[in-house]
Amino acid sequence: MAEYGHTTIATWVLPIIEALKPFCSTQEILQRAEIDPKCIVDANQRIPLENMKKLWGLAESISGDDCIGLQVTKYVNHTNLHALSYAHLASSSIRESLLRSARFSEVVTTAMRINVHDEQQQVVVSWEKVDNFPYDPSIHAIDAFMALLIKSIRKICPDVHHHLISINLERHRPATLERHQLMYKCPINFSADICEIRFKQEFVDRKLSSGNDELVRVNEQALIGYLERLQKNDMVSMTSRVLVDLMATGNFSQEVVAKELGISSRGLHRKLKERGSSYQTVLDEIRQYQAVQYLKQNDTPITSIAYKLGFCDTSSFSRSFKKWTGQSPREFRTKLSRDTSTEICLD
Repeated sequence: MAEYGHTTIATWVLPIIEALKPFCSTQEILQRAEIDPKCIVDANQRIPLENMKKLWGLAESISGDDCIGLQVTKYVNHTNLHALSYAHLASSSIRESLLRSARFSEVVTTAMRINVHDEQQQVVVSWEKVDNFPYDPSIHAIDAFMALLIKSIRKICPDVHHHLISINLERHRPATLERHQLMYKCPINFSADICEIRFKQEFVDRKLSSGNDELVRVNEQALIGYLERLQKNDMVSMTSRVLVDLMATGNFSQEVVAKELGISSRGLHRKLKERGSSYQTVLDEIRQYQAVQYLKQNDTPITSIAYKLGFCDTSSFSRSFKKWTGQSPREFRTKLSRDTSTEICLD
């Protein structure tokens, strides 16, 4: 199963492999990333996040470029992100476009959310992973998304760089800063707590003469239809989210989860099976991830963790945890504490 069922639009792969053509054949890179070449030309197809992470990792290692995400943006065309690019070009203001990007962010990836908010005389656009996504996204994916946003705005507002206040990136400082500086032409902070772009508020709210409400409506309808199909088909992700919400109640049987999703228990079983998964597989992956997070908190008793995860007793939890990790919860916590202490001593 993909990381908690999260996926990326398949056509996002196209500019990545285009950027890698000087270094590797398309067939080789897709084979190594375990991505079906037939699906990447269809925006209705989705790529599991684990494969996208593998692809971005290969992209850096093959190219030797620690800023490969910026390079990828040179090969993006309007159809790679379904109707989002066309809706952006028809927007009446940058704020309208930013809010639409946030609203339809799942079209591009289900693992990240775009947030837009005002802060004094600034408009802040930030990227954050969804609550139940256990891993940090690729720094190159974030680099590409943020740079692509600026390049897209530049198409309708060539003076955007005069209205950028700052860029914050969680990624480490690259070997050379030149490409980031050329892309943003404003102060850039690396190793930040959050990935965000800060604009001047007056720029974001400026009326655009290129706005076309009719084209916006057409493209928004296409995006709404896309999301409806995605949410209907992405049953693994939906089941994961319902289970996370129900876990604290202790009442999260397959029948209860199916009812929350508006289908029968048999229907849920069938849909998960079609996706190569099952209710028990999804439940085990969520329990395993949450168990590890709880065990990292030394003040949470193992008995409490067992009940939080819906186990009837500590023994059942211990058996399941050992099956997942090869260690008992107590052994795992002890090793974690020992490793942490070693790191502190080395520092």
